[in-house]
Amino acid sequence: MNNSLTSTGTNPPFVWVSSSTTRGTFQIFSLCASTTVICIWSAVHRDIPPRRLTGSRSYALQATWVFYALFLPEFVFVYALKQFLDARRLVDRFNKHSDAKCKTRWFLFWRKCENKKDSGLEDKESLINHKSKTNGSTPPTLVHAFYALMGGYVFDVDVSTSDTQPESRNNERIRATIELAGIQFLMKHDPDIIPIPPVTSITDRSKSNGLNKALLIAQLTWFCTSCISRLISRLPLTLLEVVTAAHGLCTLATYAAWWHKPLNVEEPTVVMGERAREACAFLTMVHNEKIKPLKEEARSASTADRDTNFQANLALALRAANRYAISDEELENLSREFLVVSPPTETESTIKTALNLLDQLLSASSLSGSGRFSSTVSAVWTSLTSVYGLVHLFGWNAQFPTMVERILWRIATVAICSCGACFSVSALYAAFLDDAAKLHNTLKPFLVFVKYFFCISAVIIIPPFYLLSTLYILVESIRQLFYLPPEAFVVASWSNYFPHFS
Repeated sequence: MNNSLTSTGTNPPFVWVSSSTTRGTFQIFSLCASTTVICIWSAVHRDIPPRRLTGSRSYALQATWVFYALFLPEFVFVYALKQFLDARRLVDRFNKHSDAKCKTRWFLFWRKCENKKDSGLEDKESLINHKSKTNGSTPPTLVHAFYALMGGYVFDVDVSTSDTQPESRNNERIRATIELAGIQFLMKHDPDIIPIPPVTSITDRSKSNGLNKALLIAQLTWFCTSCISRLISRLPLTLLEVVTAAHGLCTLATYAAWWHKPLNVEEPTVVMGERAREACAFLTMVHNEKIKPLKEEARSASTADRDTNFQANLALALRAANRYAISDEELENLSREFLVVSPPTETESTIKTALNLLDQLLSASSLSGSGRFSSTVSAVWTSLTSVYGLVHLFGWNAQFPTMVERILWRIATVAICSCGACFSVSALYAAFLDDAAKLHNTLKPFLVFVKYFFCISAVIIIPPFYLLSTLYILVESIRQLFYLPPEAFVVASWSNYFPHFS
């Protein structure tokens, strides 16, 4: 018998079966988990590591970023925001220096043309070609600025002169990463040694593509659609959905701040040449606060060349200092900046790498600095922590296993909403006490004591309380899955037709 026919010999009827009107516990969990993982994994743009990482260590570093983005989403966002603001300032500063440099080159170019009037057209054409080659470099963009901030420019450090252990070298290139202050210094004093590669050469090494962005946007759109449809249908949201929505908003803000940042580039651009070696020696010596020999000898242009008792690095640093015409005051100011990161003497453990990353995230959120930049970071961080906490208010009247857990949830929600504001107020109050101490010398010891007591108390109380609140909310959101009311398993009428991962 023909399998396409029924037992009565007629064609089978056309059938359309709608999706189930209910969902299970695992479906809720898998939807929230997949949304969180896709969002965080796509949004995290880590910096270039100081040493080349193997496959397992690279995944371990990425997992560390994901862990912090899960438990400290606001701190990761502030780190991304700080990099974005630094990138914008770096582009503005580079354009400022390049404009001044361009004017100088035009003046020299036309003066040479005047001097070579009688030399014929060929000399003028050669000057034009030379000018186009030297001044026709790629204009800097936010991609270049992010690339510089993420450790994209490094000095080659001679293995024979480094402190790296022989067994850890393995013919591996040892490199010293140029920090933001070092990039800004070189842009001002020695811009020609910093290569500006085309944007395509950077993006080709980036692991970001349109598919990653499409998956992130599609999944977030679906999840927000699902939550909105449940609210419109007067169906309750689970606590895990509330937490996922809060993480999604924070992750989306992080992704927007890192939109122009290359994703997971493994290899930086090596700055090479004799002038680069001199600049590396100078920045390293100033960074390590070994500036006394420089201050004593920088005024003598020939000392470094004729005195054979100087060490090689000091001689290189002195030549750079003489070329830059650095004053003693500038040297003192530079010694307070992070100019270069010296290469690690050995491969760091995973735990040490995680702790260093945590220190970077906390330092970015320390509200240090002055002026408009610090105010912007402070205002945005305070606003984001408040918004991140306010999203959890959707679980204010949710069904909890016990009344105690509901009270703890409400306390944790209020704590997350207010911790950012409290930390900002603490920083402002400390700055106020510092200014007051400068104006009133008689009260200075007392005001300084109050300032440090207040700051230490804020540091001891606020961060642990915030971390405990975040941890409790995550744990409670999973625990509540096993105590949901029947309405939580009802699927909203129209959101299920949107394509998604669950």
